Amino acid sequence: MWIIIIIILICYIYGMYNLFNSLNNKTDKLFIELDTYFQKRINLIPTLVNIFKQYNLEKDTIDRILFLTKEDYTKQTIKEKITTNIELNKYIDHLWEIADSNIILKQNPVFLNVIKQFNMVEEEITLAKKYYNETTKKYNRIINIFPNIILSRILKFNLKPIYDVDENTRKIIKTDFNQREAINLEDKKEEEYF
Repeated sequence: MWIIIIIILICYIYGMYNLFNSLNNKTDKLFIELDTYFQKRINLIPTLVNIFKQYNLEKDTIDRILFLTKEDYTKQTIKEKITTNIELNKYIDHLWEIADSNIILKQNPVFLNVIKQFNMVEEEITLAKKYYNETTKKYNRIINIFPNIILSRILKFNLKPIYDVDENTRKIIKTDFNQREAINLEDKKEEEYF
């Protein structure tokens, strides 16, 4: 009887360890992918900052963005990187709101190119974030239910942070700006033909 219980217990521990480890590795891999897109966005920030400085716009927001990106991003923990990017989202979205009402800025071809690159990176971040969050939630749920929680603590599998930001606000700002930008570009094309 005791032998059967011990065998079942060993099988349970072995199976759960493999499951925890597999999900842990998968979340790490998905975060590395997400982090690559974060880094691509951070690499676009100096160009964006220079454009806004050139027009003397939003000095406080620009200073805050520079402060957030001045530290060595690569040395931050996963939680710190997520926090940094959530903060950056707020300030970058504020810049889009300002740009949306600035006709001169929207006619700057460098700025329009930066917008295009930012939007491509944002789409990649949104997709990578979705996969990372789904897997992380599954991992967190599995290691946090009884009796798995006891085993996960003994084996040192800890909860992982979720990348949580209000996507609805971001989509409204981006979509509104892109529609106006497209209208302005269409107007320009029509003027060129006449």
